[in-house]
Amino acid sequence: MKLFKGHAVMHRIGHEPVHVIRSYFVVARNWREARERISEREPAAVLVTVPGEMADPLMVDVRTIDERECADLRTACVWNEDRLRDVRSLA
Repeated sequence: MKLFKGHAVMHRIGHEPVHVIRSYFVVARNWREARERISEREPAAVLVTVPGEMADPLMVDVRTIDERECADLRTACVWNEDRLRDVRSLA
């Protein structure tokens, strides 16, 4: 499985001179499967681009959080890691 990035180009709304483009990251066996999965998610798209394979991690968001949110996030990560470790040990 590989990571692909593709785009769904939506219809223009009214007399607007622009199209909305929705970007997707998809894990799939090949670009065709990635494109099909984007098309299934966006049946009203005018165009779904040919997804490109992403060789490296790609930053998709940057934001700030305060100390309380950071502590909550750290706690949630520890909880989730423990839960996933427990599930793997049962398998």
